[in-house]
Amino acid sequence: MKLRYYFQKNFETRDHHELEQLRTRYYSCRKEEAMDAVQEVARDLKCKIQYVDNQRFEVGFENSSFYCTATISSTSFRETGVDFNILTYNILPTGKGIKVIVDVYKRLGKKIEEKR
Repeated sequence: MKLRYYFQKNFETRDHHELEQLRTRYYSCRKEEAMDAVQEVARDLKCKIQYVDNQRFEVGFENSSFYCTATISSTSFRETGVDFNILTYNILPTGKGIKVIVDVYKRLGKKIEEKR
């Protein structure tokens, strides 16, 4: 991991990210199921859900150490991608955003089936 990631506060996942942990994950479900699963994971993390947009399929949630926006996109009827944008509130973040994204993806994989 590059040194700049230790001091960065904002992390975003995408399809072709240089870090494996920050690549988009795809699931075998519909968009609505993914939205529900993301909200369940947010509640499990003791986060307050700030907004839910059912037209753009976005969920925003936060706790005392980070704010996260989840964007759900569908590539086909039974394949859904989930991306996260995380802003950490720590003064010295030390890559906390990456750790949060890995944890959220891990919890999400227990709720809905990840596509391999």
